Amino acid sequence: MTYPEFLAAVREGGDYPDREAAARISDAVLGCLGRRLQPEAACHLAEQLPAEVGKALSSAAGGRAETWGVTEFVRQVAAATGDGEDAARGHADVVLGVLARTVAGGELNKLISQLPSGYAGFLGHAELR
Repeated sequence: MTYPEFLAAVREGGDYPDREAAARISDAVLGCLGRRLQPEAACHLAEQLPAEVGKALSSAAGGRAETWGVTEFVRQVAAATGDGEDAARGHADVVLGVLARTVAGGELNKLISQLPSGYAGFLGHAELR
C-alpha cells in the first residue's frame, strides 16, 4: 500500500474532510502506538508500512515502551489530537484498522501478541479481546 492509499483508506474510514486531516490523525495515532511498543518492534512494524507512515511510528519509539492499557492509549490519542476520548477511540479504530490491513499476517500477529488483549479490537480481531 502506498502512502496516498493509506491516507485515502483512513480518510474514508474516518470520514475525515481531507487528506491533511487523515495525515494528522494517522501521525497522532501511530505516534502513540510507537511510544507504546518496544523500539525494535516499532521499527519492524514500520518497515512494512509506507515510509511516511512508518516514520511516524518509529520516530516516536523511545528507549523504553510505555505500558498503557487501552484506556490510557485512548487518552494519549485524545491529547495528541485535541479531541475527546470518544473521537480518539474512533481515530484509533480507523488508523489501526488500516495498519492491520497493510502489514503481513505474521507481523500483525506479533503486534497483537505484544499488546494487552484490548488492542486486538482496534486491529480487526475483536474476538481476541
